[in-house]
Amino acid sequence: MARSNVLIADAGPLIALSRIGALDLLHGVFGEAWVTSEVRAEVLPAADYPGKADLVAAFERGWPRLLPPPIQDWRPLNPGLGPGERSSIAAALEQPGCLLAIDDRAGRAEARAWKVAIVGTAAVIGLAKLRGLIPAARPLLERLQPAGYFIGTAVIEAVLADVGETNETN
Repeated sequence: MARSNVLIADAGPLIALSRIGALDLLHGVFGEAWVTSEVRAEVLPAADYPGKADLVAAFERGWPRLLPPPIQDWRPLNPGLGPGERSSIAAALEQPGCLLAIDDRAGRAEARAWKVAIVGTAAVIGLAKLRGLIPAARPLLERLQPAGYFIGTAVIEAVLADVGETNETN
């Protein structure tokens, strides 16, 4: 599967987008996406949560696809990373040129330290706007925090600026 157009998704962006009913944006922007078994376990726990049904349905349709276990034994610089972040970064290191969708601050720092290209939930929403998949990014970005998913105001405003949605134009 070593291709440069691979998206590997950590749990955060999957959960965030499913909580606001926008999981299809990740598929629309990137097409093919892969997850590790650790990430799949994180997003499909026994307990229910808003958006889980969308993720269950996506996995039943075969999207995102499940990655095989990593070939190499990789150890993060930060031993405190969770299993999902650890496995996602390890998988990304085995796919040169891939893109890793990850929101966790420590996970993003670890990925950057290993020179893995990253994208977050807010950027996915911005890309969906730029590709014409949604008419505006602001409504979705503003639904993240009330849905229980924290993304800083500065990040939201930066994405809105990037897609041409200033405070005056929605």
